[in-house]
Amino acid sequence: MIPFKLDVASSSLSKHHEEVCGDTHCVIHSPEGTTIILSDGLGSGIKASILSILTTRIAAGLLKRKVSLEQVFETIAETLPICKTRQLAYSTLSILHISQSGAAHLIEYDNPELMLIRDGGVYPLERHQRMIASKLTQESFFQVQIGDILLMMSDGAVNAGVGGIYRLGLGNKGIAEYFSKYRLWSHPVMEITHQLLNLVDACYLCEPGDDATVIAVSVREPRKAVVFTGPPLSAADDRTVCHRFMREKAAVRVVCGGATGNLIARELNKPIKTSLVYEDPSVPPTASIEGIDLVTEGILTLNKCLERLNAVAHGGKLTSGQDGATLLAQKLLDADEILFLTGAAINPAHEQFMQSLQLLTRSEVVMAISQVLTGLGKEVTIETC
Repeated sequence: MIPFKLDVASSSLSKHHEEVCGDTHCVIHSPEGTTIILSDGLGSGIKASILSILTTRIAAGLLKRKVSLEQVFETIAETLPICKTRQLAYSTLSILHISQSGAAHLIEYDNPELMLIRDGGVYPLERHQRMIASKLTQESFFQVQIGDILLMMSDGAVNAGVGGIYRLGLGNKGIAEYFSKYRLWSHPVMEITHQLLNLVDACYLCEPGDDATVIAVSVREPRKAVVFTGPPLSAADDRTVCHRFMREKAAVRVVCGGATGNLIARELNKPIKTSLVYEDPSVPPTASIEGIDLVTEGILTLNKCLERLNAVAHGGKLTSGQDGATLLAQKLLDADEILFLTGAAINPAHEQFMQSLQLLTRSEVVMAISQVLTGLGKEVTIETC
């Protein structure tokens, strides 16, 4: 199968007048693949939240110990009691595992069925009923493909509007129709979850009658970025390194540094156009070269980019700024694989300047950026030239 990457996002609504959502989900990445768990606690509010968190934590802990999906489900089914009043399990459970080869294994217990959107429509999955620890579950095995969107939902999403706008609720059919009408497969997964939750909220007339969660999973091709910063140690290698930079196929190309930009423009025989607009007073303006996705200044921009990436790594969000550091950080965060071509040439005029501003050198800041990106799950390679 063609190499692929998964994008996963989720959005939730709490029941009207409740402060917390009774649905809980967890995403586990491992060398074997990605596992997504969704649990809906019985009822709503704090009690439901605790029950779903307990279910999800047990499942996640077992999966991290490489326990099979069947054993995980059996352990949870035998651990959680049944509500004596309603004769229902205290929480529902869906577990989806997608291996590195694209083979998917799905087990669902009392949750709405997962929807697989393929080629713009709902692709029917073959499901088999199976008893696990005296619980009737549905199990499915299938192969994901590039372009697939998978939707996991709690019953608060599919039951939206029941008895009101919809006699039997929005249902998978209503969600599929909305998905198709607005061509949501072309949107990022976070936007997909937000739009579907807005639909759910509207069906409840903005007073949700139950907790609702939507998880969207996108199967896409890997994205690659190559960053060239700093001229090579020997000027005789300029053309070789330029060819190395340009031969990366289907990659976002970024140039960092004035001298590096001039080198690329000269070797490509293209003009370099420098902006005079300071989007951020602390970050030098960007430039443009035909065929290059982003051209920025070097040391200052790289150090500012490191600050922005560190903020993201600590749970913050990247702003929507148009300065070079923010644009560079966004390119790096969007990529799955990043190659840094770092020139070893040293500009003596920069040394005192960098010391006075307490800036990291080019090699130091590239190494620091690569460490942050690796911590965020990116594959990073540094080549010194």
